[in-house]
Amino acid sequence: MEFGLYNISDENVHTLVAQDSGAGRLASINICNAHASIGAKVRLFLSDGTNDTSIIENVVVPPAASLFLDDGLSFNTSVLALKIQVEDAAGGSTVDTNIILK
Repeated sequence: MEFGLYNISDENVHTLVAQDSGAGRLASINICNAHASIGAKVRLFLSDGTNDTSIIENVVVPPAASLFLDDGLSFNTSVLALKIQVEDAAGGSTVDTNIILK
């Protein structure tokens, strides 16, 4: 998939921007819950490999809705990676989520 486009369909932690990638200048992140009836609980965070610092934590994106972030998203990729984890807001199944980084 093209850099900046992600489809997440499990509850694992996914790296959106890798450490040392040089791609830490983001203008926006769009997180779209593609499921028709289940909310998506989102954790978006920066990681140095040892410590994690959340940008958003336990934010529920309603079914068929999007969350758009466009402030304070630049970071130093020489020491940090941008990661995301998406879970079913009800605590059971996976939720299809589409991510667009610009």
